Amino acid sequence: MRANPDPLRVGMVGCGRVSSKYIEGIHASDRLSLVTCTDLNPANARVVANAHGFEVADSLDALLQNDSVDIVLNLTPPHAHEAITISALEAGRHVYSEKPLATTREAARRVVRTAASSARLLACAPDQILTGTMRAAREMIDAGHIGNPVAATAFMMNHGHEQWHPDPGGYYASPGGGPFYNRAGYYVGALINLFGPVVEVSAMGRTTWPHREIKTGPRIGELIPVEVPTHISANLAFENGAIATVVTSFDVWNTSLPRIEIYGSDATAVLPDPVTNNGSVLILPRDGGEAQNFPMRPSQYPVAGTGIRDLASAVDNNGQPILDAGLAYHIVDIMESVHDSMTQGRTQQIESSCRRPELGRLAS
Repeated sequence: MRANPDPLRVGMVGCGRVSSKYIEGIHASDRLSLVTCTDLNPANARVVANAHGFEVADSLDALLQNDSVDIVLNLTPPHAHEAITISALEAGRHVYSEKPLATTREAARRVVRTAASSARLLACAPDQILTGTMRAAREMIDAGHIGNPVAATAFMMNHGHEQWHPDPGGYYASPGGGPFYNRAGYYVGALINLFGPVVEVSAMGRTTWPHREIKTGPRIGELIPVEVPTHISANLAFENGAIATVVTSFDVWNTSLPRIEIYGSDATAVLPDPVTNNGSVLILPRDGGEAQNFPMRPSQYPVAGTGIRDLASAVDNNGQPILDAGLAYHIVDIMESVHDSMTQGRTQQIESSCRRPELGRLAS
């Protein structure tokens, strides 16, 4: 156990749209206290800090020089994750990062090596893996309610971020752009939670439009280049023998497809979108029997912040976070391998592996 009984103090780097959800999640815990923040746009940092009553740091360096900070929460854009996470680890801070851990396999390796050499804990989103719905799905599969898992499908399809985001260029830039890097982590993470690690992938993709038009904000009407595939169909083979098809797209106007379905030897499980986690797990039994609902496990906490709360528990108890560096690296390895498969036209073996997330110790 950690000797100091006081809450762990958090310094937040990045004060964009997602920060409000993390602030809510941190405030729900008596083991965390958000004490300072910084942003490349100082006005953003001031607005967030003034609304919630904590300090503003002028820069990342200034935040890291604040000796009271125990954990750095990295909410910056993906291309900045590597540098900021490494700086925080080297400064002796534990880190919780938004997904992905980094935008390339080699960059993710550098982050993991730094965490190991710094003797600090590193955890990474998506924490939706830890929600009540995903835990109910995991318990249902582990208990054999659908028999042996055979296959799965997962769909994330929309028409891209330019419809609502004032500066969407990063979502279409290489490396780190496109629907698989940006959104598949939620779905791949959920499937790893259910099935375990991935051993090989194959994929096809296309770029439908060479440019996208910004539809909102001060740059409305501006065209941005598309440097990555924007519709990707990937096949993932898991260590347990299950096979999943994951389709991600920024080229689809609308869809009625289920977000995740798990096909077992005895039944099918229909899961809600892991991003929102609204709804229960529906079991469709063999031979046309009556469908069964498995409600999500109730929680006293909001979804966002579940991962950093678990990191705090690991720090307090000299343990390891559930969303550890091995899982985060494995997801990046899968993402880059999917893109390698598209460009090389062949199946890619996944060299990394990870532990199946251990959800049993997670507080409700």
